[in-house]
Amino acid sequence: MPAPLLASLLLTGALAAACWFLWPRVAADTRAGRYRAWMRRAGMAFALPTLVALALLGRLDALWRLPVEFAAARPWLPEMAAGDVIVGALAGTLIGLAAAAWRARRGGRPIGRPGAMMPRARHELPWGAAVATVAGATEEPFFRLLLPLLVAIVTGSAAAGFGLALILFGAMHRYQGWRGMIVTTSFGGVMTAVYLVSGALWLVIALHILIDLNGLVVWPALSSSAASRSGRSA
Repeated sequence: MPAPLLASLLLTGALAAACWFLWPRVAADTRAGRYRAWMRRAGMAFALPTLVALALLGRLDALWRLPVEFAAARPWLPEMAAGDVIVGALAGTLIGLAAAAWRARRGGRPIGRPGAMMPRARHELPWGAAVATVAGATEEPFFRLLLPLLVAIVTGSAAAGFGLALILFGAMHRYQGWRGMIVTTSFGGVMTAVYLVSGALWLVIALHILIDLNGLVVWPALSSSAASRSGRSA
């Protein structure tokens, strides 16, 4: 089967999987059940299509090597050594996490609406960490690699692939409100740039996990601590 035809079929399947992830679902009976269900759906909607599609294309090496199809999009970005990008991205993320932790301690609110995945008690924090890890490990390969690659193979335009993936990535977070969608779409754009400049998919996965850990572990933990200290002072 010609690669463009196979890629077209796989792209249709990947888009269908993303739509299925957003489809209204039966609510879980417990909070733990909700977390487990979300992680299962993320694995089936994002991780499974990515692995199956890359295997069928004979492109599993794209998980650790930047696809040649993305070379045309690379000149749009500044020339930087991969090592500098890695150090800068990790350092910038950690600084941002420290600033967010400071705001959480002072009673600030996260941008947008975190949604139902936000832990409501300390015993749910491990679930928040698990969701953050699964989100980074499944969403980044799907939105930063698979969708752009399939669109690039079909149309010959990596830019169109990254643009489509960015729009869908932002739309998938509509539950966070318009401010959250803007921030999420911007985040996706930054992750795309970091991926193209560094060529390291593992780096954007790590950054995604760190940022989600802020919202799903650090923020609720520090916010609840600040609230309990305020209550004792009153």
